[in-house]
Amino acid sequence: MPVVTIAQSKGGAGKTTLTLALASEYAALGGIVTVLDADRQNSMVNWYNDRLAEDRAGTGITVVDASQLRDVDIGNAIKRAKADASLVLVDSEGTSNFKTAYAAQDSDYVVVPTRSSRLDLERTVETSEMLARMCKGIQFRVLITQTGQVARSKAELEIDRQISSAFPTFDERMHTLDAFRAMSNYRMTLNEVQQAGLAKCERARAIAQGVLATILEDLKGKDRVNG
Repeated sequence: MPVVTIAQSKGGAGKTTLTLALASEYAALGGIVTVLDADRQNSMVNWYNDRLAEDRAGTGITVVDASQLRDVDIGNAIKRAKADASLVLVDSEGTSNFKTAYAAQDSDYVVVPTRSSRLDLERTVETSEMLARMCKGIQFRVLITQTGQVARSKAELEIDRQISSAFPTFDERMHTLDAFRAMSNYRMTLNEVQQAGLAKCERARAIAQGVLATILEDLKGKDRVNG
């Protein structure tokens, strides 16, 4: 029952979209997911509560509001979530804070989403330094998000190169796709969006599945080394 924290000290990098996409694909495989929404914007909580109000919660995904917890109590929330789920995702706040650090300490893996911009790169450096300082030994990868599928500027490509040379990264890029937006707009999983024909989902699902597969393979590799 791995615990994965989605961490980035800058807002707007796509943490919640990534959290929901990973939860969607894991649940589509038959897994049970608990998401701890530690962001005071409560985007994941609102997504889940709207589904409950429409009696549409039965997807294998449960969302728990962890935004009002004291920083030091996030570890206990993670422990409780692990008792009920085969995957726990922590959607952290888009600021540098101790709750994110404590969540990472109790996680098996951290994903750091970042856009192809100088400011996002600086905040990614900040996040990686926090992990090195407070969460020694934690596995993490950087995921480049909100990219165009085809047209990329030279500046964006240069930032991508710097990110890939400085950090372990995912092979996937999380493109800006209608399917990802539809999850929030329609309060659906990617699988539901696809079944309803509300957006083309093949590419979005392939990206989410690829990121999820890399996380699980990295964790298996860690277990083999430790074993």
